[in-house]
Amino acid sequence: MAKPIVDVSEHNGFLNWDLIKGQIDGAIIRCGYGGNLAVQDDKQYIRNVSECTRLNIPFGVYLFSYARNEAEALDEAEHVLRLVKGWNLKLPIYYDIEYSAYVGDLSAETYTKNANAFGKRIEQANGFVGIYANLDYWTRKLYNVNAYSRWLAQWSNAPTFDKEFKLWQYSSDGVINGSNLRTDVNRYYGDFMTMVGNKNKFGNGEIPKPEEPVTRYKEGDQVSFRALYTSSQSTQPITNIAITKGVITKVIANAHNPYLINNGTGWVNDQVIVQSTIVPEIFKVNDRVKVKKGAKDINGTSLAPFVYDTVYKVMEVKGKRIVIGNGTQVTAAISANNLMHA
Repeated sequence: MAKPIVDVSEHNGFLNWDLIKGQIDGAIIRCGYGGNLAVQDDKQYIRNVSECTRLNIPFGVYLFSYARNEAEALDEAEHVLRLVKGWNLKLPIYYDIEYSAYVGDLSAETYTKNANAFGKRIEQANGFVGIYANLDYWTRKLYNVNAYSRWLAQWSNAPTFDKEFKLWQYSSDGVINGSNLRTDVNRYYGDFMTMVGNKNKFGNGEIPKPEEPVTRYKEGDQVSFRALYTSSQSTQPITNIAITKGVITKVIANAHNPYLINNGTGWVNDQVIVQSTIVPEIFKVNDRVKVKKGAKDINGTSLAPFVYDTVYKVMEVKGKRIVIGNGTQVTAAISANNLMHA
């Protein structure tokens, strides 16, 4: 019986691929989002593709699109080509087209042009292209993209799309041992596992050297957490805990649980940290910054999810009130306590 295909990103945290391997037939790994900027690479991408290569797990990649026009779609294609260089993929390169608060709800004409611009550029590099979209977008927003394999997102007991698709994302609540978060799971059809053929070969068989990992918190940060781990590599959280706050006293960047609490209380990772009071940083105009996960603007208004994954420049500083944006466009005013240097 066929096993599921999982799709994962940095939001799934530090995955134990040795455990995951026996539960899946393959993986689609997010390489990044938006244009060709290193800060928009998925932070777990290099590790995830390295592990899949080491364990001979068939994998493909996807990029979450923020493109507003064909020129930006081409830049997103270059983003993917930069990140797949050195790797051999047995599954497709997918262009993830869905609603984004960053660009709004674009027209069917724009989405279709973007998809074709992206697809043609990847194919020029001997890539095998697929398009990811939900049922609504496949029905209303994407026309004349039949050259590319379809990946349908429809969380239901059975798909209702009336055109051919090779991959169906049927749930975002899959339970996969080795992932401490809910996981997207997919069913595949027909020749999905072999249709890439001799395309998507961008490497020479050697695993590229991984980049240095990036951690969200640092020594001295005060955090609240909902679970603890007994070691930096443990995968079994302890949830019945008496201590739920502490100070990070040590950081091991490439560990499953990078942060030691109070010199011995236990270890935590980004997924179990629920709140932080980080030692204030000093910001000045033109600094590159990111907004902390879950933070609101200076008036207490919630921010769009993409904001937390985007690098901004400081445009104005008035005490703890920091105005951030890109170019001349203001994104929000944020308390200095809710920002970190990128």
